[in-house]
Amino acid sequence: MSDNSTCESLALAGVNYAMERGLFGVEVHIEGSLTRVVTWDVASLMSAVSLPDRKRMLASVRVYAADGRCGMASGKAKNAAGVCALIDTAGASLGAADPYAGPADCYVQSDAGLGLMDRRYPSIDEETREAAVNENIRAVAAVPGATALAFRYTELLRTRAMAASNGNARTEEGTFYTLFGKVQGEDGQHTVEQTVKSRVFADVGSLPMGADLAAQLCRYQNPAPLPEGEHSIFFSPRVAAKIMTAVVPAFERDRVDAGKSFLTEGRMVASEKLHMIDDGLLGGGFESRAFDVRGVPSLDLPLIREGTVGALYQGVELARELGGRSCGHEGPDGCWYGNLILRPGTRSRNMIAPDLGRYLCLDELCVSGKRWFDIQSGKLRLNGHFFSARHGEEPVYVGVHTITTSFVELWSGISEIANDQRRFGAVDVSSWVVDGLRLG
Repeated sequence: MSDNSTCESLALAGVNYAMERGLFGVEVHIEGSLTRVVTWDVASLMSAVSLPDRKRMLASVRVYAADGRCGMASGKAKNAAGVCALIDTAGASLGAADPYAGPADCYVQSDAGLGLMDRRYPSIDEETREAAVNENIRAVAAVPGATALAFRYTELLRTRAMAASNGNARTEEGTFYTLFGKVQGEDGQHTVEQTVKSRVFADVGSLPMGADLAAQLCRYQNPAPLPEGEHSIFFSPRVAAKIMTAVVPAFERDRVDAGKSFLTEGRMVASEKLHMIDDGLLGGGFESRAFDVRGVPSLDLPLIREGTVGALYQGVELARELGGRSCGHEGPDGCWYGNLILRPGTRSRNMIAPDLGRYLCLDELCVSGKRWFDIQSGKLRLNGHFFSARHGEEPVYVGVHTITTSFVELWSGISEIANDQRRFGAVDVSSWVVDGLRLG
């Protein structure tokens, strides 16, 4: 039996068991995964090493009583007995009655055209995976002044199935490829890292990440003095992508209603040039899926509509209470974000630059984790590598500097968006020109 068939049979077994127990309703979501990893770090003596394959099967269940009480449980489930045990656990933990609780409504769904499964997947062997890492290590070694610290390739085959007592039943299979690299300068002062994510192996298997990281690092040498005065700042696409990835949780309606987000529905938070949607059905998107954990297909959510807060993420029960439709973004552990698409502008950077005079470029952020931003207050602290530039002149590196601002101040200062759209993981974004920010 294939992994996909196994997930489907476990989901149906869970529904049948719940009905035999006399429960009013049930939803069962099964996720099976096969992960392969190739890794190398600076302590390794020779080439990259393939780790043992890792398999797992996880289940998330929701059970409902006739009076609207709901119980939930999740955990490992290697067989039907494991799924049934989770249903028993959920049944023993029914919460308060909720008139809006119950299995999600059934919708027309299709995974056609989503590009979830790489056709090359069955033919990728261990040698091919290791080559994807080793070629990048050698590329870094060929650049004077750069040292490879770590590279890691991850390949995931994910199978999913969902079944509910109202007849809703869905299955899905997809591939995910991730390549991570980290490089350090010979003086040890700076490190740069990059992560590339895709649904197809070719995007990571042939990527010159090592050479790109080494070249990027070599640009961060011998900083010149920062020019005096206030200047417009070009935010590179990779910087904009990190900022928008960080802020997405602020658009959860539960968080907004609880006062734990700096956003409110309908609030003007940005220049009218900023427009962003979450598209969970984007063809070839890294976070594309045919359905969420409740069996609901994703809606296109205009999170920011011409500078104004648009749609918010909302689950099945909250949507029913508000007389709306679930957004299809519920995951096993909370909100399941899709692909962020930010609308590009119409002019290239070369066309925009002559209008700016002297300007700065924020090329890369030196941040990690969550300490550089605050979803509740909206505060933002951007520490990164800057260049000084003028149209017709070669950009000059001016070192690492910090901007203390907020999401709203930053977005409101966007005076132009370039047309250099690029994809970073699950984010499609272009360069921004931002006015009114000061370096501290």
